[in-house]
Amino acid sequence: MFSSKYFKDYRVEEYTDEKGRVRKEAVYIGGDYILSPAVSFADKILVLGLTIFSLLAFIAALVPVTKAARLIYIMLPFTLSALPIYFTIAAAVSLLSTKEVMIREKAEKIAKRLPPCSFGAMALPGIAFFGIVVTAFISWDNFVPGDFLFALLCLADCAASAFVFIKCRNIKAVKQDSDE
Repeated sequence: MFSSKYFKDYRVEEYTDEKGRVRKEAVYIGGDYILSPAVSFADKILVLGLTIFSLLAFIAALVPVTKAARLIYIMLPFTLSALPIYFTIAAAVSLLSTKEVMIREKAEKIAKRLPPCSFGAMALPGIAFFGIVVTAFISWDNFVPGDFLFALLCLADCAASAFVFIKCRNIKAVKQDSDE
């Protein structure tokens, strides 16, 4: 239902249903939270679109036949970027689907997940791209056209996640004043 961190934000209420049974229900009594700075609807759509583009670039980079991508120092960071991409998409969907005022658990989940995951989704393909560049300098004669495509898609994935990180790096969950 909810984690122990947010236990004090809920109260258990008892009620009797239509069949006469006593039921218990958790009711949220915590404060209302908003994201600061406020994120406009257009920015939410942009963040979701860029994260989906990042996922598509990740999947497309796995398609071409490459020689450089067979190296562990290229493929390991690239494949590990799947997790931050997934969590960034989940946070972006949650950001888009929430209202302006939300409960503390949801606000903190968005605020604490979106910036670090988008940074990870930016850094790991960037490391893979750097590995491809180093490999190109070391053994240029072993490069095939698929390596160039893989490098471009790594760079596109990195750039899309960088824009998401720039957009969301300052987001924080802030308790809304009760007088508003």
